[in-house]
Amino acid sequence: MSWDTLLPYVASLGNTTFALWLGQATWRIAGLLTIHLFGLTLLLGTVLLSSLRLLGLFQGHRPPREVRNELSRAFVLGLGLMLASGLLIFTGGAEAYYVGYWFRLKMVLLAIALTFQFTVLRVVTFAEDGRFGPAVRKLVGGVALVLWFSVACAGRAIAFF
Repeated sequence: MSWDTLLPYVASLGNTTFALWLGQATWRIAGLLTIHLFGLTLLLGTVLLSSLRLLGLFQGHRPPREVRNELSRAFVLGLGLMLASGLLIFTGGAEAYYVGYWFRLKMVLLAIALTFQFTVLRVVTFAEDGRFGPAVRKLVGGVALVLWFSVACAGRAIAFF
């Protein structure tokens, strides 16, 4: 599927009364960006700590599932804040965001990171002790870090390019 296929829908979304109202005030978008960054901070903090556990660099005496369980509420809150505020930010400037390379890259990376988070990372983190060796846990922890921080970097690049 080509990105151009969705362009009429994006244009329609961007021309709604709500989208025009939202995008016409800098303070509204600035407030949403603040919430978005707070959500990102929560999410990346939890990803960092759980990945460091898988890498064996943090709380090595505790099982990865225990560390992940303690961080799960903060992860879900951060993800929820990011998705909700991100959707509103996008709505306020839909066409401008949608045609940008960095926005598209961020969306692809986000889809990959979410898929990895709720499949591979989940299986390895919640596996019984001994099911996966240290090399697999370290690889999964490293990939999770790279994916989520890539989403953040692509998101930051949207403002510059």
